[in-house]
Amino acid sequence: LFLFLFSPHFFFSLAHFHLISFSAERAKVAFSASLSSSAGVKYFGPYAEAITLVYENVLTNIGNAYDTNTGDFTAPVKGVYFFNFVVFNPYDISTGVKLLKNGNLVVAASDNPPGQDTEDTTCNSVSLILEQGDQIRLQLIENRRIYTDGLRRNTFSGHLLFTM
Repeated sequence: LFLFLFSPHFFFSLAHFHLISFSAERAKVAFSASLSSSAGVKYFGPYAEAITLVYENVLTNIGNAYDTNTGDFTAPVKGVYFFNFVVFNPYDISTGVKLLKNGNLVVAASDNPPGQDTEDTTCNSVSLILEQGDQIRLQLIENRRIYTDGLRRNTFSGHLLFTM
């Protein structure tokens, strides 16, 4: 037993275990952003094809995993992540956004034009297992529209729940 505790293999294993534990407990990833409306009122869509939405007004970006140039969230570590998005539309065209993982549909949120009320908000949330490097993005569904203004009612958020 004494020889095992002081063997080079033991120290390497102990150091490797410590490094893995240290990295896992230090992984902190969280972001929240809203669509920009620096020019006041702004509509996105409708377009014949889906477009990626870039949420430029970053409220939080711990770990810098959300890219305000592309609209992509890139997982920095393997783990379980939680994402939420809210979509606002006040007028007579249907609204809808879809969440994609590596280009594939995961979930969507859509709503028909407001009826008797004048505004509608729709949202969706999902927990996903992501590998390091997996990408999440939101796209405006084809032939749909969203509206933004200074109230920041269109948001996209996500955070790491735990590493795997």
